[in-house]
Amino acid sequence: MYLFTILKHAVMNIEEEYIVGADIGGTWIRVALCPVNLKEENIISKIVQTPKENEFSISNTLISLITQLLIENKIEKEQILGIGLASAGPLDTETGEVFNNANLGFKEIPLKKPIQERFPGVPIYLINDCNASVLGVHYFEADDNEKENLVYITVSTGIGGGVICNGHLLLGKDGNAAEIGHGIVNRQSNFQCNCGAFGCWEVYSSGTGVKNRALEAIKTTNLSSKILMFMIDNDESKITAKEIFQAARGGDKFSKSIIGQCVFYMKLGVGLVNNYYDCASIYFGGAMMKDHDLILPPVIEQLNTDPILFTINHPPRIKVTKFLDTIGVMGALALVKYKLEENPIIS
Repeated sequence: MYLFTILKHAVMNIEEEYIVGADIGGTWIRVALCPVNLKEENIISKIVQTPKENEFSISNTLISLITQLLIENKIEKEQILGIGLASAGPLDTETGEVFNNANLGFKEIPLKKPIQERFPGVPIYLINDCNASVLGVHYFEADDNEKENLVYITVSTGIGGGVICNGHLLLGKDGNAAEIGHGIVNRQSNFQCNCGAFGCWEVYSSGTGVKNRALEAIKTTNLSSKILMFMIDNDESKITAKEIFQAARGGDKFSKSIIGQCVFYMKLGVGLVNNYYDCASIYFGGAMMKDHDLILPPVIEQLNTDPILFTINHPPRIKVTKFLDTIGVMGALALVKYKLEENPIIS
């Protein structure tokens, strides 16, 4: 469900104050603008594919999108109270840079400095995209009994997490806490993650992982892959997670086995997250959750019937965020609002 309000050339109150949020992912960049009261129906947004020509492509794109939103809606930059930047990490929050990134095209990407030069005097807050997302869930949709101990997990190109524990967002020494997708779930694995390690949760249950496991296994499998091969015109290079899930829905045995592996490691990952953070609820988002009906029901059943195989703590509720791919930019907006209000969740 896409709940943003897209307004073109709207006439805004020139005396009103605004906040800006941006979500920088491996595939898409989303930028949103909203009055500081942060009501969902007043959010205006733009989306473009993530450019990867050079290390300044992303910051230049962000500047362009923010400027377009201001011009189209007759807003002066002096009316902006803050800009929240949610990005795939790891992040150096001191320098305002992304470093050692697996999916943005360059290992080191400057974000804060170029934008600050274009919008001098406007506070800019940099945060890991999943930490932003858990703030988005917290502000826009979590029930009161979930807010104190809440986890968000994105399953998309990669896997990432954001955690609120005892009412505080967990950030870590560099702002990179809860990099759960790079937890090692199989020490004997020969599968290397984009981060450089072997056996990360991400290499099994992310969209990239599902695709790569299929490409590897299809060469030696004894299971029928006729439906999948028909869908891709017998061209293995066309295999993506999307085709795997579509084929599985049609009964393709090979594709169902790949999803079965994805689900097993999802149980393992969720169990570890619950062991570490003892959360009330886990919300899922990201592109893979478009097929959540094939992924999450076995995880929920496991937690309901025999949780001790994967977690020692009382199992959490499992939900899917209603914002799916847009929760990151919603969280970037929530970050700015919480900063302006000095909300203790981020103190």
